[in-house]
Amino acid sequence: MKRRNFLSNSSLAFGAALALPALAGCEAESKTTPSIPTLDGSWESVRNQFILSHKNVQMAQMLFASHPYPVRKAIEMHRQKFDESPVEYWEENFMTIDDIQCEAAAKYMGAEKEEIALTDSTTMGLALLYSGLKLKAGDEILSTTHDHFVTDKAIDYAAAKNGATVKRIAEYDDPAEATVDEITSKIAAAISEKTRIVAITWVHSCDGLKHPIKEIAEVVKKANSNRDEADRIYLCVDGVHGFGVENIDIKAMGCDFFCAGTHKWIFGPRGTGIIWAKKDAWDMVLPTIPAFSDDPYNMWMGITPEGPIAFNQLQTPGGFHTFEHRWSLHEGFKFQMAIGKEKVESRTRQLALMVKEGIAEMNNVKGTTPMDPYLSSGINGFRVKGMSAEEVVKAFHHKGVIASASPYLDSIPRLTPCVINTEEEVQFALKALREISQSA
Repeated sequence: MKRRNFLSNSSLAFGAALALPALAGCEAESKTTPSIPTLDGSWESVRNQFILSHKNVQMAQMLFASHPYPVRKAIEMHRQKFDESPVEYWEENFMTIDDIQCEAAAKYMGAEKEEIALTDSTTMGLALLYSGLKLKAGDEILSTTHDHFVTDKAIDYAAAKNGATVKRIAEYDDPAEATVDEITSKIAAAISEKTRIVAITWVHSCDGLKHPIKEIAEVVKKANSNRDEADRIYLCVDGVHGFGVENIDIKAMGCDFFCAGTHKWIFGPRGTGIIWAKKDAWDMVLPTIPAFSDDPYNMWMGITPEGPIAFNQLQTPGGFHTFEHRWSLHEGFKFQMAIGKEKVESRTRQLALMVKEGIAEMNNVKGTTPMDPYLSSGINGFRVKGMSAEEVVKAFHHKGVIASASPYLDSIPRLTPCVINTEEEVQFALKALREISQSA
């Protein structure tokens, strides 16, 4: 591919001072344009990568994130090339450019590129996964009463198609007081001879609780120790609200499938996401949307591939997408790696703890998220006595804070600082919450 090198080399080069180079193929910066922002190890330099408005304090980036400089520039470059000669540009790149995205995701996750399929969102990933599972009538999907609408419906639709059943359990009564033992023991007790899928969410967007995935994986492993391979249980994770916060090695987590959008905490292009699948779990899921990759297309043409078709080739949906966004995804992962996964995790936890400790000092506010960093991440849920979540969010807006409410039947307001935010902004948001609660 003619442009493979400049796309690959347009990433961030990590050193004592990080400069974000202009992408090859872009017009040269004019003397009147602002200088290219650099990463120098400070959080202020991270903040400067974004053109996010600070007219209000942004405490809801977990819902939909602003693009950092390298992602914006890559999108602009691709868009220009498509507008200049769309067919030529697509034909020159489409056969190999997805590999660049998968390679970047794999490096970030500690995976292999063949294990990663590209999607448009967490919703698409979960739908493709659950609808493609090779379940039969009588098989059981074990999930929870705490999960998001998308997980619930994706599971329900899958079960309706193949005759499987769905069992949902409450893992805890009070999320703020939940423990690893409480969660794992309830999952272990709920697994039956019919269970084939355990479907959970890494970080609940309703209350902010973070699942102990490794311990749950051990529960599943123990249950599988007495089963034939044909009856194996698979652990499926909606990982979007830990992805871009937690310093993970995906293989060490112990799950079989992992879905996440990359336009939230990763700061990737809007309309992008991934599915990761452990190699020995590939055969459990059938494609739903035909792929445009080499091997599937060659098989249709009557050409037999040399070996098994990799997950990324078979499961990345074909069709025409917003390629300027999809093809810029690698810049989001490289941006995270340039900052440092450990630094991102530490900073996000620091700001989240400030929120939780501030909430704990307020009389009319009760936190829903555990204090323990092992059971929490970047989402901080709470309830204000006498006010609905919608009323709290509106009150925040009046005070110059962009907050969000969880989209559940029992909605909970949330403050979700990320590495773009400052300690001063967290304190400003807490002051606003204190005033809101006192006026309730």
